[in-house]
Amino acid sequence: MLFLSFVSAFGYAQSASPAYQKFMQSMDKYIQQELYSEVSKVLFDVEEAPAIDSYIGFSKGVKSNLDQIVSQNSAGLEAKEMANARLYTQAMMIQLGELYIERAQELEPKEKIAFLDAYLSGIGLDKEINALSDDLARSLMMSLHSAMGIPFGVPNYQIENYIESLPEPKQELYRAAMILNETVMLSGGYEVAERQVTEFQQLYPKSGFLPQLQRGLASLEKLREGAIVENFAFEDMEGNKVSLADYKDKIIYLDLWASWCGPCINTFRTKTPAFEQKLRERDDVVLMYVSIDEKPEAWKNYLSKNPMRGVHLFAGKGFEAEIVRYFKVWGIPRYLILGKDNKIIDVNAPRPGDEAYEALIQIGGI
Repeated sequence: MLFLSFVSAFGYAQSASPAYQKFMQSMDKYIQQELYSEVSKVLFDVEEAPAIDSYIGFSKGVKSNLDQIVSQNSAGLEAKEMANARLYTQAMMIQLGELYIERAQELEPKEKIAFLDAYLSGIGLDKEINALSDDLARSLMMSLHSAMGIPFGVPNYQIENYIESLPEPKQELYRAAMILNETVMLSGGYEVAERQVTEFQQLYPKSGFLPQLQRGLASLEKLREGAIVENFAFEDMEGNKVSLADYKDKIIYLDLWASWCGPCINTFRTKTPAFEQKLRERDDVVLMYVSIDEKPEAWKNYLSKNPMRGVHLFAGKGFEAEIVRYFKVWGIPRYLILGKDNKIIDVNAPRPGDEAYEALIQIGGI
């Protein structure tokens, strides 16, 4: 179910105070011992989804319980931690609404959107949300994508057009959530995020969401076009240390992957061979494959059975790998193009194929 990963991702920051850790432990206990079974009973242990009004009533009860946990653990929380606690419960409630959208498959997209609107209003979140976190923005956008039947993470102008049709202040909230979510997911790079934040500031110069959007934009500064990438170093198949700077006189096509990643492996089988062949005579281009497998054995085992050209390196640590965090990678495969001197050309490069080949050729000036 939805909540487990969210609790682990949001709550236990190493810098959290004992009071905040106690709050998160109380929240985790409630989720594990009560909420899971309650949601299963209401949504999944029945032949069909409950009536909308009934589910909203159930959700109001859940929200009351979450608010009570925050109140009971408020002593000792710093102001920022209290704000985080509120954002956390709000994001959980959005996820609870999304569970209904996923369960009520018989509803048409228009009906799901109507439910989402009624749900936010019915539990009071439409008036309560006055700030955003990365998780809250993502939860809002995931619920909207789910309601509209649009895969999350896939650029789609239907979402933007829908948001522009909303009345205020709902439009302001969803605009801010969309921009912050795209910043977190690095959907369009620094330049796109800068334009979006600037436009939002022009529309809502006094918005309470602006500080978070500006912080999100600032976090992308190191990823803007032309920025020099940190000199990451990894082990190759022989155990030697290899750094990006070793190839600073080359154009690097960087492929972040893992042996457990189905789309990664599918691309290796269907797209990569022809892509490699077209670049075989290009000495100025390096194909660099960096694995984020948890263990090197899985990485080495795959490559021993499926050899590929290029530079093969091991970062490990899954999505906790430093290079993954640096480039704000939320899913793999992820492709990047670095120019000479390890300067960023494209942090969201095309997958192996004609488009990527043309991009590399243009950078090379031939």
